[in-house]
Amino acid sequence: MSNSDATEETHYHWRETEEVEAVATNLTALGYDVDLIGTLDNLLERWRQNQLPEFIWNLSVRTTSRNRTALAPAILEQLGIPYTGGDTTVKSLTLNKDFLKPVLQWRGILTPPWCRYGVGEEIVNLPLWKKCILKPACEGYSLGLQVWEVSTGLSELQNQVKQLHQQFQAAVLCEQFIPGREITVGVVGNDAPVFIGAVETVTTEGAVMQEQVLDLQAKRRGGFGKINVDLSLPELQKLKDVTLDLMQLFKPLDYATFDFRVSADNFSASNQAYLLDINADATLHPERSLAQIALQNGLSYRDLIEVILQTSLKRWN
Repeated sequence: MSNSDATEETHYHWRETEEVEAVATNLTALGYDVDLIGTLDNLLERWRQNQLPEFIWNLSVRTTSRNRTALAPAILEQLGIPYTGGDTTVKSLTLNKDFLKPVLQWRGILTPPWCRYGVGEEIVNLPLWKKCILKPACEGYSLGLQVWEVSTGLSELQNQVKQLHQQFQAAVLCEQFIPGREITVGVVGNDAPVFIGAVETVTTEGAVMQEQVLDLQAKRRGGFGKINVDLSLPELQKLKDVTLDLMQLFKPLDYATFDFRVSADNFSASNQAYLLDINADATLHPERSLAQIALQNGLSYRDLIEVILQTSLKRWN
């Protein structure tokens, strides 16, 4: 939180200490010399002192900028240092959802219908949908995510959007809410997946999310669990196809997670799978989705760190 204007309430999205320590500890256990650089300012100071490392494990997400996840790979590319994860283009595109969604549409990938409210834009008409998700266009971790329902009226929509504009100084997306299952697909690999799997977010009783929303407060409170799901099931095959298609389109990513909502009541093979988000800076916290997906593929957390590193080294070599 090096930016003096950033607070936990407005810019939650930074790397958790447990994640950084877990990655560093397991890289050390794998036989590598690990040095925690910290911020991008520290990296540039290393450059000035000619103390740059051989390879960077990039966990930089910064705060308060729509370019925040793209800055580290841009700097590292200029400095000629290989690093893990996506490059500047894919990091910027996937963070800025108002740019990403038209690309998904062009690719023929289903994403919830939406409209965009720019900063200062006057809202004069109601959306076409009875229930909507409002969210800043370039944030992650459900930061700022709110629910709006048509029964609350136009003035409430205007107020909620105005508050988000003031809070984040960014465009706001108004997206049709899709009731159903919430499933995260995780994958490691570039030219071919090293592994791919998925977990579903469920209630504490193990029920499907349906009308429930996993916003920031819900994530902080807990009360939800994650269970393994089989992507080979006919009703989930589309999720696997979409994920692998986008991994090829956006490669190299090394690793990523993809958030879906699968609609309808009976969840048959004809149900629609809506892509909500692509996390090109997916968390590597040992208790989060990607680590759980790795485990269902027979990989320990240390194995996960090693396969990501080897995947990245392969493309740089």
